[in-house]
Parts: sequence; structure tokens; C-alpha cells
Amino acid sequence: MDRILDTNLPPAARGSLGGAALVALTLMTYTTVEILAQSVTITRAGNAITVRAPGFGFIKGEPLARLKDGRSVRVDLELDVLPGPGGAVAAQGRQTYVLSYDLWEERFAVTQVGAPSRSAAYLTPAAAEAWCLEQLTVPVSALGRLGRELPFWIRLDSRVLAADTAPAQDGGADFSLRGLIDALSRRRKNDALTHSIEAGPFRLSQ
Repeated sequence: MDRILDTNLPPAARGSLGGAALVALTLMTYTTVEILAQSVTITRAGNAITVRAPGFGFIKGEPLARLKDGRSVRVDLELDVLPGPGGAVAAQGRQTYVLSYDLWEERFAVTQVGAPSRSAAYLTPAAAEAWCLEQLTVPVSALGRLGRELPFWIRLDSRVLAADTAPAQDGGADFSLRGLIDALSRRRKNDALTHSIEAGPFRLSQ
């Protein structure tokens, strides 16, 4: 039901309602700015594109708890270029990282797995996530007409696993209660925590 401002109210009451409306408008504006600050952007550096996504976090929840317990965490990141939302992958970039946490410094260290191997240390969670995304690239030459003549979308995926997880033993299964608990524990450790977002459309500047 629509709410109508009663113009017959005393001036003080009208002023109070007007103030409330102003506060509500201010809060709405602030919320909009926060949403825009979390938007995904694409950057071209030479023959590669990278993505910046401040709202795409993976150092939180269970992975963060693992790190603060002194355990390493493996993160697989994938950047897909799509012709449209939910479309077939036209180009792709992948990187794997191992994260660790310094209990004394209360900072994170990241190592990029593979060649070339890179690493960074003494990072906050946001800085560690941003560093990982900076290393994740897709060659511009792999896009073809996308970005040059046609707009494109991107899909960003993360997959988090405990880096110290041992493979489950299938042979000689122990059907005792202890064996069942151990098997379920290994299964939980092997379960990947995944997250995915899509954004677009984008065009590359000439």
C-alpha cells in the first residue's frame, strides 16, 4: 500500500519525516556506491587480459580456518572468455596457487605452481586474492573477434582444496567405526569448495 505524506502534520513532524527520507536516500546512495565498487573490470596489458574482481573472495570461511590452523591451501583459478552469458568457452586461462599463513606476522604467502613460478608474501587476504588474479591471464590473440569486433563475457571460477590432503585408500577398507570416521574425514578434506561468477559485456580498447 502506498504511503502518502500528510501535509496537515505539524512542521516539526514534517521535518522529522523529511529527515528520515533524507537518511534513507543517503543510505540507498551509499549502498549503490558499494555495489559499484565490487564490479568486475578487465585490463589489457600487452597481449594479455587480466580481471579485477574485488568482490570475488576465496580466503574466507573454511579455507581461512585451515590456513589459521597452520595448514596450506591449494587454490585453482580459471578465467573463461565467453561470447555471451552461459556460452561456450572461447578462450581460457588457468593457474594454481598454494597459500599459507604466518601466525606471527598474521599475513599470507602465495606461491604460483608451475612455470614460471612466482611468489608473494606478507599479504592481507584481499591483497593475496588480488595478486592471484593478476597472474591469471588470457592471451588477446586467443579471443579472435571477441573484444575487437564483438563484446564478450567472462566467467571466473575458484576451486579450493587442502594442499596437505592425502588420497583416500580404497583397497582393504576398514569397516570399523574408526575406519568409517576416518573415511568420512578424508572425504570432507577432499571436497572442493567452489565459487563462480559471470560478468559482462566487455570490449577491449584499441
